[in-house]
Amino acid sequence: MKKKMQRLSINTYSLFLLLAVLSLFFILISLNGRTALRLLLNRIYRNTRDTVELYQKQIDSELDRIETYLYMVTIENANYSSLLYQEANSTAWYSSLYHLDRDFLSSLSIYTADGFLLYYPENDTFLMTRQSRGSGIDLRNSLREIISNEEYPTGWEIVELDGSWYMLRTIHMPTARLGAYVSVDALLGSVTNAYPDDVALYLTTPDNRLFGRKSAPISLHTEILTDSYKISHIGGQKMLIVQQPLTNNDLYLTRLIPYSEIQAMNTSLIRDFVLTTGAFLVLCLLFVYFVKKRIIQPVANLTKALEKVSEGDLENQISTTGQLIEYEKMSEAFNGMVREIRNLKIDIYEEKLQRQELEIQYLKQQITPHFMINCLNTAYQLTEAEHLDLARSMLTDLSRHLRYTLSSGLVVPLCEELQMVKNYVDMSGIRYPGCLALFIGCPDIFLQASVVPLLILNFIENTVKYEVVMGKMLEMHVDITSHETEDRIWLHICIWDTGKGFSEKMLLRLTDPTYPDHADISHIGITNVILRLRSIFPETRFSFSNRTHAGAQIDIDFPYQPQEDPAG
Repeated sequence: MKKKMQRLSINTYSLFLLLAVLSLFFILISLNGRTALRLLLNRIYRNTRDTVELYQKQIDSELDRIETYLYMVTIENANYSSLLYQEANSTAWYSSLYHLDRDFLSSLSIYTADGFLLYYPENDTFLMTRQSRGSGIDLRNSLREIISNEEYPTGWEIVELDGSWYMLRTIHMPTARLGAYVSVDALLGSVTNAYPDDVALYLTTPDNRLFGRKSAPISLHTEILTDSYKISHIGGQKMLIVQQPLTNNDLYLTRLIPYSEIQAMNTSLIRDFVLTTGAFLVLCLLFVYFVKKRIIQPVANLTKALEKVSEGDLENQISTTGQLIEYEKMSEAFNGMVREIRNLKIDIYEEKLQRQELEIQYLKQQITPHFMINCLNTAYQLTEAEHLDLARSMLTDLSRHLRYTLSSGLVVPLCEELQMVKNYVDMSGIRYPGCLALFIGCPDIFLQASVVPLLILNFIENTVKYEVVMGKMLEMHVDITSHETEDRIWLHICIWDTGKGFSEKMLLRLTDPTYPDHADISHIGITNVILRLRSIFPETRFSFSNRTHAGAQIDIDFPYQPQEDPAG
């Protein structure tokens, strides 16, 4: 009777659990529509915002290149300089004007600009160089009127020229005016190699007018928002609006997504959720029935055996007589587990050591792409500027870095790390000539000290990345000293610079007792250096501060351990 009551209690509990699961699923179904739509909107917004931000950076980069070219013409172009100093309307003056037109024409193949402009007020000379051929009289007259207007804004502006919309930039110099214009259609098309015409990507002005590819301007009757999505009706159609401001003007890059597409995706999600839920509920009913008939009693027997094992009875065995095939295999597996538990303990310990080794290697590999990308970017800039000799030198130094960062050793001699630091500063000096100075103070006795690779190099690279200012000398110091305690010698590495130092927000984070967190993926270079060094020397201490009358300072203390000689 008592056993029957126990079985009845289990049945009642199983029924209660089933009802609770059913009630929970009904509640989830009722809330699913709103929750799924909100999550879908947030996901679409985040993905679209990231894409729009990428396109915005590409557009900003292209506009900056065109603007930089105009300024470089005023500084370096000999034909432009001749126009300023030659007698107006002379043969030499017209020759310089002709060759400047040729320079503009050759530059059009490099930049996205549709054309370049020059206006010389002294004799009312106007030069327009463009890619397409033809009279373009209306376009020429419009541009001449704009560039000759001294009160016209000098930033990038959207203007209508000859029935089309263009981005126009003018530069007013003391004796002449330069300009460039690029069609909105070409600018938006340049953000990707094959951008579909049916995707609603626009340039938006502060007065909420949208200029897109091959379409008339659209008025956006809503506030411009850049930190969250906005739902609005445009042309009788409900739209999701995602915007990203351009850097050097008051324009925004705007992406419009029809709300009907989002609703269609949400309807599909709800349908799939309902079907999955229904199938799961059917499986639950079958599972409960099977558990009641075939599993509860065998599980009770297994539980009793497990209790004996937890008490230390490793000789306990379960009888396999009269059981289902599945439970017979389970019992045999349990009996085998008891017999081999001691061996498993040893295997688990060895597996733990392997996981620690893999974690150390993984942390090291996370940091190497950071160096490679910076070095390759510098080499690319040198080849683009046709400094091939410096590019070859950069690539040679890069090979040393790759060989060093991809080495499999957990520790390296301090002298090797310092050599890589010098090598990196030499490479960076190519990009920032006359801006970097490295001072290393290290007694010879510590040159064979064991350190993790990239320990110092990572902080030096961050200093170069965030602190270099062209035309200003940046000093970087690496001072290595030691101090003794009762049982060991400690190395102290002090890395400091003459830059602006850590920001208050960054310094507050670095000095937080909980930093670094294994799950933290931001500032991965600093995090990985700390974790890798502490994996080898758990007593390692890091200290971050701003040096008085200087920049950032990092202090590292860890036990001194000489590097073993491979030849020995």
